[in-house]
Amino acid sequence: MHDYLDALETRNPLSREQALMNRLPQLIAHAQQAPGWSRILQGVHAPEIRNRAALASLPVTRKSELKTLQSVL
Repeated sequence: MHDYLDALETRNPLSREQALMNRLPQLIAHAQQAPGWSRILQGVHAPEIRNRAALASLPVTRKSELKTLQSVL
């Protein structure tokens, strides 16, 4: 393809989706180490977040909530 596109970006969509979902539990676990995110993700079992349905079950953080969440820290 084009020289400026990363090989990871030009993967087969199914391969890309699988790789992203495999990495998701690690990213969630890492986020849970941050003070603010640990509150937001309280009760979330990171290894269970392996697909879009599980991802959709995570709490949504609205922009309007950010100021309050940041002031609590």
